[in-house]
Amino acid sequence: MTITKVAAYLISISMVSVIFWAQTQVSLFDSIIPSLPWGVVSLVDLYAGFIFVGIWIVFKEKAFNSIIWLVFLATLGNLTTAIYIIYSIKISNGDIGKFFMGKNI
Repeated sequence: MTITKVAAYLISISMVSVIFWAQTQVSLFDSIIPSLPWGVVSLVDLYAGFIFVGIWIVFKEKAFNSIIWLVFLATLGNLTTAIYIIYSIKISNGDIGKFFMGKNI
């Protein structure tokens, strides 16, 4: 779990940095990504990942907590995934079953 925790922290820091950098380069709403074929592929891939992570969160968490996490996932993307992994590691106390299954264990 230590490697996972370190990776999640590094990804969180990287994502925050790159989000701030990108926003200084071009506004989110002025991006040309949706007009490019591979940009569309990337967005579909990204949101498919959000759906899978969202299903995991809904499976693990109580209804209200799931809704909060899903709002953050939809707005902050994989930054939320990395933070959720850190949160799940902390809550699980090193129990891999609890990490993956949450309240269902």
